[in-house]
Amino acid sequence: ARPADDGNNTWIRVALVPEADMEGLDISKIVVGSHNGEIITLDKVATIRHAEAPPQSYFRINGLNSINLSITATPEANQIDLSRSVKECLASLQLPRGFMLTLEYDASDRISEELDKIYFRTGLTVLILLLFVAVVTLSWRYLLIITISLAMNLCVAFVIYYLLGVEIQLYSLAGITISLNLIIDNLIVMTEHITRRHNLRAFSAILAATLTTVGALSVVFFLDERTMLSLKDFVVVVIVNLGVSLLVALFLVPALVERIRLKRRVRTHSRFRRLPVATSRAYAATVRFLLRHKAIVAIVFILAFGLPVFMLPDKIEGEGKWAELYNKTLGTKFYQKDMKPWVDRCLGGTLRLFAEKVSSGDYWGRSNDEPTVYINANLPNGATLSQMNELMKKMEVFLAKEEGIRQFHTSIYSPNRGSITVYFKPDVQRTGYPYRLKSKTVQKALTLGGGSWGVYGLEDMGFNNDVRENTGSYRVKLLGYNYDDLYSYARTLSDTLLTHKRIKEVTINSEFSYWKDDYTEFYLDFDKEKLALDSITTSDLYQAMTREMGRGLHAGAIVTPAGVEEIRVKSSSKGRDVWGFMHIPLQIGKRLVRLSDYATIESRQAPPDVVKENQEYVLCLQYEYIGSATQGQKMLERTLKDFNKYLPLGYSATKEDYSWGREDTKQRYLLLLLIVVIIFFISSILFNSLRQPLAIIFVIPVSFIGVFLTFYLFNLKFDQGGFAAFILLCGVTVNAAIYIINEYNSLHTRKASKVSVRLYVKAFRVKITAVLLTVLSTVLGFIPFLIGETHESFWFPLAAGTMGGLILSLTGIFFLLPIMVLKKPKRPLPKSK
Repeated sequence: ARPADDGNNTWIRVALVPEADMEGLDISKIVVGSHNGEIITLDKVATIRHAEAPPQSYFRINGLNSINLSITATPEANQIDLSRSVKECLASLQLPRGFMLTLEYDASDRISEELDKIYFRTGLTVLILLLFVAVVTLSWRYLLIITISLAMNLCVAFVIYYLLGVEIQLYSLAGITISLNLIIDNLIVMTEHITRRHNLRAFSAILAATLTTVGALSVVFFLDERTMLSLKDFVVVVIVNLGVSLLVALFLVPALVERIRLKRRVRTHSRFRRLPVATSRAYAATVRFLLRHKAIVAIVFILAFGLPVFMLPDKIEGEGKWAELYNKTLGTKFYQKDMKPWVDRCLGGTLRLFAEKVSSGDYWGRSNDEPTVYINANLPNGATLSQMNELMKKMEVFLAKEEGIRQFHTSIYSPNRGSITVYFKPDVQRTGYPYRLKSKTVQKALTLGGGSWGVYGLEDMGFNNDVRENTGSYRVKLLGYNYDDLYSYARTLSDTLLTHKRIKEVTINSEFSYWKDDYTEFYLDFDKEKLALDSITTSDLYQAMTREMGRGLHAGAIVTPAGVEEIRVKSSSKGRDVWGFMHIPLQIGKRLVRLSDYATIESRQAPPDVVKENQEYVLCLQYEYIGSATQGQKMLERTLKDFNKYLPLGYSATKEDYSWGREDTKQRYLLLLLIVVIIFFISSILFNSLRQPLAIIFVIPVSFIGVFLTFYLFNLKFDQGGFAAFILLCGVTVNAAIYIINEYNSLHTRKASKVSVRLYVKAFRVKITAVLLTVLSTVLGFIPFLIGETHESFWFPLAAGTMGGLILSLTGIFFLLPIMVLKKPKRPLPKSK
């Protein structure tokens, strides 16, 4: 309890730590004194209320003490309107002299900026798509049909958003922008078919193509919870827009074509009439050539995609026929050193380039962000909050003399850690002043000493003179319901790991860390055999030590005129060194003993905190293995397998992967197989065939080649947006194949007597215009996501990967699809007329 005075009332802040034996404690009945023999309880002299505890740290702005007020919006609130209302409220406050309010961070500014960006992208996407339609068709009627259909699609979709309760936020607005490409694809295909065939038979193909896209996007609901919640509204918006586009294509587009009297333009000039015929003959000859060399074409596409031979291990551990055969062939030194590099290059294809050359990660920061310098300070364990405060004040005095600094924020989080964030005035942000200040700050940090410093920011290499050791990249997490037993098991596992000659040290902490903590405690290890021989228990030793060196021991209470007073006693012995502590005479019964007779003491690295996770205590082991990382992982797995057999029920030891999201990434790529299964069943129902769906599915890996080459050639980083491009391509690239095969089946049903190659070429000629229009419109629709001074995380990789995959998927449509659909001729084919 600590009394204070705010000018009007005297208050006492009482901090209570809830424990098992305090359950049901009534704070209001705590005795605070007595008057005329009557006991006075707390509720008679004070008003009791629950309040937040004061922060056990310091915050300053420009060297002035500060308190951060964090305002959080409720889930249903509009953050932009709320921010405007809060700013108006703060502006109306009349603060006393010497106090001021400063806005440190406003999330609504970033939201408004992102919304403006999405509005710009949406408008630019619509403009690009409509201009593309106008340029390609050269028909204002065609353009009018697409425009009216697109507007009606969005109007109906907005009504469904309202009924479904879809929130209009950044991801949902981006979903609207991306779905515009897919909507226009359906409208173009339906319009093209009506102007050519004057019927609605293309709707079944459009339905199947749309369902494949919806099926591909639905796998987002099988991702981890965090990713699923972020992309849920995005997926729902795209699915709703595609569903509405089916109704618009079936009912509105035919009516508009008839009402506006759109007709297919017939080229009367002889050159224009000869061009399609010459193109069809050339493609027919190409198809015949491909059919005669099916195996070669298949091998070319397979090698272009790549075989995962580069992922084969150097050797297979263990015994067995297959392990022995592998080690004698692919595991030999000759193959590994002389042949493997060439085999990997020849058979790895673009998959090898993508796996080995493309880096994973996000695009952080933008060049138009405000330049900022971050200064971090660290003190060793044992330091006090005031010592860290004095150290940070010295740096603040240095920064306060700089005229180009607009503001700097100081945060002292603990006695061991503090930081300063420096912001610059607008007129010097784009000059060399921030870099000069950063250099001067590094020089000042070197002169201050007293701790370790780190200076970062301005998108270049930072400075750090931290001399702490790394804790190690191998991590083990132990969970259990009893902390003492859990720590004992952690020590056992540590001793087991230290038996390996390649492991030098194992640290035990309450959480994983990159740096080794210097927090140590003295640990007593009792010889239980000696204690048992002398009929002494550890409890007897503890009680004897408590009597000799205890402090603040409760000895009773007495009633005085001032109230109830507790009696506490403490040892008269002054602090001793380790030797004195171990050799002090202890009274146990009628005997005098020394602690050194029954125990040894040593200084050990100990967890500074007690941490729980899902109501289980947590201890974290870290170490470094000197040698091959693969061998180190296998050794750890074997050790944990044997150790978990030794652990009782309620305790577990698991390996923590050092690389972020490795297991989660494997599960994500397995979801691509689920997409393939969905597409296979939808196509099987449409075509009433099991062979033709396979032809459609084999186009998907061709589009992946485009993704691999895009990220490799343009040196792009692969993040969640790149994986989303894989998902989107699975659903979009098969659409063109569905349209062509559906038209081929329709012609084959009516003209079964004709040669299959002729029918396929005719179906290809009928649908290739719509296919090229849909692919090009989708590629053009993603251009706004590439516009910007820097690469934006998620959206830039999504757009780049999708565009590259769609463009290369055309090679699969032109060359791979016919050999998968048509059978190899048994006799020479007649020439087409």
